[in-house]
Amino acid sequence: VTESTMEEIAAQSSVILALARHVPNNVCDGEDSCKKDMEVVATIELRLQPTDAKIPFSQPWLDKWERRLARLLLFVGTEPQQPVIAITDKTALAGATSFEEVKKTRKNEKPPLRPYLCNLCVSPSLRSQGIGRALVRIAEAIAREKWGYSHIYLHVDPENVAARTLYEREGYIDVGMRWNVFWAGGASDIGYYVKVLKKTNL
Repeated sequence: VTESTMEEIAAQSSVILALARHVPNNVCDGEDSCKKDMEVVATIELRLQPTDAKIPFSQPWLDKWERRLARLLLFVGTEPQQPVIAITDKTALAGATSFEEVKKTRKNEKPPLRPYLCNLCVSPSLRSQGIGRALVRIAEAIAREKWGYSHIYLHVDPENVAARTLYEREGYIDVGMRWNVFWAGGASDIGYYVKVLKKTNL
């Protein structure tokens, strides 16, 4: 599979789940029926992304150009002047991800596409009720049962204690990889996590 094909697959592989509830709008057609609006109270997105620790943009074409720019500016010959991928001293591969995948990424080879969890949001009034955890598990089930993958990745801000606690309790492990381009700024501190879903070929 060529790099451009992988980018096209990633750009077209996204599932957004939304949880909504009825909200009366006080417009009634009769004694017993009133129209109701829908209010979205929680969302989550599942997509395919290369396992290079890059935090994806909402527009996939921006990801494509940032990766190409990183390769163009940071690499001369086969050895990087500054690694695009930094492996931290917290590396927790521990069998959760393939070391060969990490080596390919650091050598500027194309990393494989894997399920990526993002944009988990729950209305403040409904937090701490298990909604976020339920959405995460639904997304994992799609990645495992429908897409046939054995690993799922995500990013989480280490300062977002609630989110980090949720993911760690659900079995996510810090991979120890960071997107380390010089323009990343504080984004290079964002944790990149993985979870083993089951043993398959992907």
